[in-house]
Amino acid sequence: MFRPGERGVARRVLLGVVGGGTFLAAMFATSAAAPLPSGSGPAGEPDGSTVTLNDYCQDPGAVGHLADGRTVYCTQVRGTDAFVWSYSRDPIPRDPNTRGYTCDSDACHWPDGTAVPNYERCGILCGEPPTSGDRQSGLYDCVETGTEFEECERRIR
Repeated sequence: MFRPGERGVARRVLLGVVGGGTFLAAMFATSAAAPLPSGSGPAGEPDGSTVTLNDYCQDPGAVGHLADGRTVYCTQVRGTDAFVWSYSRDPIPRDPNTRGYTCDSDACHWPDGTAVPNYERCGILCGEPPTSGDRQSGLYDCVETGTEFEECERRIR
């Protein structure tokens, strides 16, 4: 039995619970049907943008995809105001667009044709052929399996 005055309180609590449940159900039904805005997805989820590795970007922290589907991030070049599309969210050590050398699928060369030593190269982080460190650490083998770069980095740390 309810004491005097408790019946009204119980009724208000019951109405609050039912009303809140109805509101939440309506909210989820609406959000499930609503399209997601373009741009960086919520919580760092990819937004479907197709970008090119190492290209400059304007939206720090933005997420994009390479043509092969790999996820990349608009990442700062350490010590500069430049941002580039990178496999890593962490700042990268040097701007891949200002390298004094070029790379093909097998090696990197200075303008005079001499090979660039591995320790002076960015390696697979910048879309170059792997350095000896990339190979020895297992990073290269992991990335070659199709695993996301950041997951491979976590595995070797």
